Amino acid sequence: MVEDWKNTRKGENTRKRILQAARMVFSNHPYHSASVRMVGKAGNFDHPIIHYYFPKKAGLFEAVVNELLEEINAFATTWYKDLDTMSTGKSFSLCIDRLFEFHRKSPDLFRLIMQNTAHVEDYSSFPAVDKYTAFHDGFLNTFQEKITYTAPPEDVRRFVYSFTVVVTNYLGASSTYAQFLGLDPASREYLEWVKETLMFIFLPRLKKIIFYDQQDAKA
Repeated sequence: MVEDWKNTRKGENTRKRILQAARMVFSNHPYHSASVRMVGKAGNFDHPIIHYYFPKKAGLFEAVVNELLEEINAFATTWYKDLDTMSTGKSFSLCIDRLFEFHRKSPDLFRLIMQNTAHVEDYSSFPAVDKYTAFHDGFLNTFQEKITYTAPPEDVRRFVYSFTVVVTNYLGASSTYAQFLGLDPASREYLEWVKETLMFIFLPRLKKIIFYDQQDAKA
């Protein structure tokens, strides 16, 4: 019995190590360019061990995406906490700060989404395509549940999807965009620039969504 427990515990630890290494590889290389051998090298173990736990690369990729989605879903439960007593500007500012803090703790998510959004042409045969949809829909569903708005649903959808795409780009490809700006992608200055940009682009539209006027529909 004790031996079985030890073997189970060892197997769980090995699986976690594989997933950690896979997160690193898939967040730095597009799915079709990444390989199981790269994962083995990143985790410092023989790649046949990976095949024992994940017979196919697609299954390994889906496991990584599932893990990341669980993390952002857990974050989403507290993302909008205590914002109902603040002004729209202050609450939106705090939402961005909280999103940045989530990214600091789990930088792989936006990098992985960015890597594969840019390099996949046919998503119908792409592993975890439904998880990618869930990623974007998760932002939308949380917004709809937590924010009181009066704009048409399509306006809300457009706003949330646009915000998600822009955030994914700025955080997932920070090295590229920071270089354009002459900044360190890991610096406070870069995140301040991203936040100012998000506030500039999206805050006016957010106010229109929350305080929608029928005149907007006629404009």
